[in-house]
Amino acid sequence: MDPEVAAKRLEFLKDANKDSIGFIEELLEENKSLSKQLSDLKIGYNGLLEMCRDREAILSKIKEAESRLSKNGYIIVLVDGDGMIFTEELLAKGKSGGSEAGKLLIQALTEEFEAESTREVHVMIFVNMYKLGSILQVSGRVKEPKNFKDFAAGFIQAREHLYFIDVGDGKEMVDSRIRAELSWHLQNYNCQKVVLGASHDNGYVRVLNSIAATTHESKVFLLEGPPFASEFHSLPFNKLKFPHIFDSRKLDVPRPPPGLPGPSRLVEPPAPYPSYATVAVASPPGTTSKAATMVQIGLMNRSNVTPQQKAAMTRIKTLQPPPCNDHYLLGVCWKEVCHFSHKYNLTALEVEAMQSRVGATRCEYGAGCRNENCYRGHSCVSLRDNKCTRPNCPFLESEHPEGAFVSRWPR
Repeated sequence: MDPEVAAKRLEFLKDANKDSIGFIEELLEENKSLSKQLSDLKIGYNGLLEMCRDREAILSKIKEAESRLSKNGYIIVLVDGDGMIFTEELLAKGKSGGSEAGKLLIQALTEEFEAESTREVHVMIFVNMYKLGSILQVSGRVKEPKNFKDFAAGFIQAREHLYFIDVGDGKEMVDSRIRAELSWHLQNYNCQKVVLGASHDNGYVRVLNSIAATTHESKVFLLEGPPFASEFHSLPFNKLKFPHIFDSRKLDVPRPPPGLPGPSRLVEPPAPYPSYATVAVASPPGTTSKAATMVQIGLMNRSNVTPQQKAAMTRIKTLQPPPCNDHYLLGVCWKEVCHFSHKYNLTALEVEAMQSRVGATRCEYGAGCRNENCYRGHSCVSLRDNKCTRPNCPFLESEHPEGAFVSRWPR
């Protein structure tokens, strides 16, 4: 072979191999880059796969929690019992009427919310038991306050989760508790519906306005007893009415009220003290009624107080707990739990001192009261030189002798 030809072929082969090696090196670099990308994608994929598994686990737990929570769903009914009055027919039946009312209310709500018929229904009725019982008697809807107390007992015992809650005396005691319960239950996940029975009172409109246009709006229903007060008509909530359960008449106490009957059961007061009824019977001739006797005693005690009367008044003021007015002045106390004492042996003078003291507090019916058993004051007797001596006297001008009322006291 010609050496020159061989040298040329060798150079050619070297150039060819150099291109091949370069190509192979490029392929190796590309493979290396792709391998790194694949590794990164695998890491991302594994991360996403783990996230999906975590998501499935979380969704499973959420469904389980929702299932558990849904088992405790309930409907709450909040009723202002001082204005939402049950029908006279139910009240007249006493305890059995209360039981019937409770069952009818549960049935009516279950039918109304048919889709939620498996939910528990809780009913909370807030009242001032003592005052409402008396007003129902005065208005003629029950024969005596005890009938209302029996009705409430029957309602509570008719079914679980039915409550009659006595909030006692005090301004807006019922309103404040209902507002607090309304707020609490609306924030509770388990609460499916809130039914508010307070159609007589515009005072609830402010809190209802704050609920409107929120996520809770669809949960609230308004229950009508007496016709809705004027400001309720602008509210967007759904409304319910059960006329066979709640009376559509507003509870208005007649002024002057009809006469109240005497106590239905007489309790013989323990000796030696007489009841106020005994004092009234023993009053001087010419006294035509018990109310007149009350006023005469009040005047007597203030115009000419003897040392004995003063001593009796001092003792009455120091007794703790104070003696019960109903027990000592009427001879009967129907309250199931009385926080005043029935155990003192009071003399006739001390009973008279009790009447004089309580007679200084104005009866809410004033001079129009026709209750012959009323022991509160019906006209002002705190007079000197034909002028009222009491600053901020609770009695009206018409309940003073002519010219005796003092509208403003000097500072």
